[in-house]
Amino acid sequence: MLIPTLDQTEGIWINRTSDKGYHYVQEVFDGETPRERWHQENCRALITRGSLQPEFKDGHIAAQREWVSNQRYTRVHT
Repeated sequence: MLIPTLDQTEGIWINRTSDKGYHYVQEVFDGETPRERWHQENCRALITRGSLQPEFKDGHIAAQREWVSNQRYTRVHT
């Protein structure tokens, strides 16, 4: 099994969310398969990188952010 890249995870996020609105990571990637769990881990990195931003501002810079399961996220258009 190939491990998905961050770019692949971001692309799937865009497709599954229609690149609109805020979504829970676990709704976009259910974690039921090893590949989906890798995508969830990649979302952690995307959150830290600032590519996925939380719905409610937490006062942290992107590098300090961690995935919070009860927080919804949106993709930041760069």
